[in-house]
Amino acid sequence: MLALIFGAMIYATLLSLVLLSFIGLPLLLIGLLIPACRRRMRRQPLHFAALAVVCVIFVVCTLWKIHSDDQLGKALHPELEQDVQLDGLPLPAGAKLNLGTLEPLDSQGQPQPHGLRSLYYAKFAAPHTINGVEVTELQMYGSGPFSKMLLSRDQVVAGWPCAGGTWVTLDIADEDRLQPSRWRFSSCTLVTGADVAGVKWPSSSEVSQYDGRFSIDTIGLASPAVVIQGIALSDLSLDLDERRQPGRWNGQLAQDLTLGDWHYPRGMRVRQDTPGTLMFSPSKSDSAQNLRTGETLNAGRSIQQRREGGAVLWVKPNTGLGVLDW
Repeated sequence: MLALIFGAMIYATLLSLVLLSFIGLPLLLIGLLIPACRRRMRRQPLHFAALAVVCVIFVVCTLWKIHSDDQLGKALHPELEQDVQLDGLPLPAGAKLNLGTLEPLDSQGQPQPHGLRSLYYAKFAAPHTINGVEVTELQMYGSGPFSKMLLSRDQVVAGWPCAGGTWVTLDIADEDRLQPSRWRFSSCTLVTGADVAGVKWPSSSEVSQYDGRFSIDTIGLASPAVVIQGIALSDLSLDLDERRQPGRWNGQLAQDLTLGDWHYPRGMRVRQDTPGTLMFSPSKSDSAQNLRTGETLNAGRSIQQRREGGAVLWVKPNTGLGVLDW
């Protein structure tokens, strides 16, 4: 804490001296033009000379620092004048780049990627093809699913119909940064109306990959409602296996639904864990009702029914079912 306070005091002192120097040096020069001030300076030449030297030193050092930072900024943000091939990554002329560092050694004295090899952002003057995908921007931030490409148009990426003007997220290991053929698909926004796994997905739906499996999720309330197995939902999350075959899903009803003797209002949470069954989970704001007996099912319990016929398989507390009460 003391070190931070001491550092802040030094910084504030230096900043004050710089500001005073930029003010003081012009005032001294102006004083030389005024007879009364000039006579006073002649009476105390050493005093004013020392003051002028200090001002000049601070002004020159500050201007040199500004110039150095500007030169470094230009070096770290070049615009390519000709095509460049970085291992497996082609970069076209006109691309505007952001580089991480120009230093060949890191703070521990170890070799590190530098110059063009420390590239972490590129903006292309025209759509540019990387690994068969047309993009306008590329971002590479660290190892893992943090890198992105901005699609120039609707196109198929890793077998998924991804929307133009949106980002494709990539999982890139540090050693594969300049090898696009080794980049792994992580997620993208689907083309509006794309038919995937028997569902027509609304705008802003996103497909993601994790450990070889996939999930597709609507982002926000679906408009129009997304329909799966004849059920209209205001939001939907669908899991797919390694072969991209649909599995479990969950969402919220976009309209009232009656299944067997039970009636479920709009907004009711619904989930399919196994084919042919549906599980409904009331929240504090809505409840299910048995139309035959008048029984109600409130928050804290869930009911599972067969999709065909609506036979009730069980009614259980949410504990252990992976259902949050809200």
